[in-house]
Amino acid sequence: MGNWLIHLRVVMYILISFMYFVKAPDQSLLKGTIFIIMALFVYNHFFQYDFYKDKIKLSTILIDGMLCFVYGFLFPSSTLYLILVGVTAITLFLSEFANKIRQRLLWGSFILWLIVMLECFIRTGYVDLFDNLTGVSFVVFGTVVGDLIRKLYEASEVVTLQYEQMSRSHQELEDAHQQLQQYAQTVEQLTVDRERNRIAREIHDTVGHKMTALLVQLQLARELMNQNKPKAEAAMNICGVLARDALEEVRFSVKTIHSDEGSQQTFIASVRKLFEDFYKSASLQTTFDLAGDPTSIPSTLQPTLIRIIQESLTNAKRHGQATHCHVILSCTLEKITLTIKDNGYGMSKVTPGFGLINMKERIEEHGGTVCFQSIHQGGFEIDVELPLHQKRWIIGGVL
Repeated sequence: MGNWLIHLRVVMYILISFMYFVKAPDQSLLKGTIFIIMALFVYNHFFQYDFYKDKIKLSTILIDGMLCFVYGFLFPSSTLYLILVGVTAITLFLSEFANKIRQRLLWGSFILWLIVMLECFIRTGYVDLFDNLTGVSFVVFGTVVGDLIRKLYEASEVVTLQYEQMSRSHQELEDAHQQLQQYAQTVEQLTVDRERNRIAREIHDTVGHKMTALLVQLQLARELMNQNKPKAEAAMNICGVLARDALEEVRFSVKTIHSDEGSQQTFIASVRKLFEDFYKSASLQTTFDLAGDPTSIPSTLQPTLIRIIQESLTNAKRHGQATHCHVILSCTLEKITLTIKDNGYGMSKVTPGFGLINMKERIEEHGGTVCFQSIHQGGFEIDVELPLHQKRWIIGGVL
């Protein structure tokens, strides 16, 4: 409550006291008494708002009330003192006291009011009930107004406190958001580093393996050059295949690294470009069916899926002499499924080689599963399932 509103009450005490002072006979003890009461009102007012302890404040309010009723006993025929009682009631209900204390003080004021009316009747033989009831109604109005103002300020304090809490929560959320952004950037960088390390390992495992086999075949071809020309030519053909495979491995790995470093090409565009390249280089036709939203595929899974498709197309053409592949990619919030089926020769029994084993290991690193199926003269099929939320690894047996 503003200072001007707080000090308005002491103005009311002074004005009413001055009216009593004017009514008192000149050069009488009563004027001196009124002057003392007025001084006590002023001193009590400023003393009350200099100390905020509940006990001191309650004591000052009690003194104000008693001084108000002193006017009632000094001037029993006047009801101006009830205005002062109403001002004191406003002060009482503006303060944060227990309801029991307020009720007791109100009952005490009611009893004192009855005593003042009785005193007036004894001294004058007449009581103006209308003036008294008007004054009491002001007291009641003061209690209601004081209580409403107090509740308003309490609600304002609650709103201010809640606003401060919301501001702190908002600031904490902003700090947490910044930390999450930093964490996401760190995770993204770690993911990129891990993917690059994986690509480096693949280059070492796949290209290194093929280059070793290439060196062995070149050494064999050199030894057979003068002894058995047909076998030497066959060895040289194998060397050519190994060299081309190794080159494809290097190209794919380098292309993946470039994609990680900021290429704007989308995953689906990369897959379609892969199909186009295979058709141009190996005359392998591909049907591609997509279900769901491909943006749900994490960036860490995209190189793995491209690698699986590339390896499957390579095997379909090289080992099965396939002319057509059907690729089905299904994307949901829970998992990614990939099915690749060709129309190649197939085989009666699937014996995974280096490429299929490497594919299986790559899928299992992401908690996925893969199934290889083939029928002689019925083509080869690969079914891959990669969970996005809950992953499971089975070690030491099959469920």
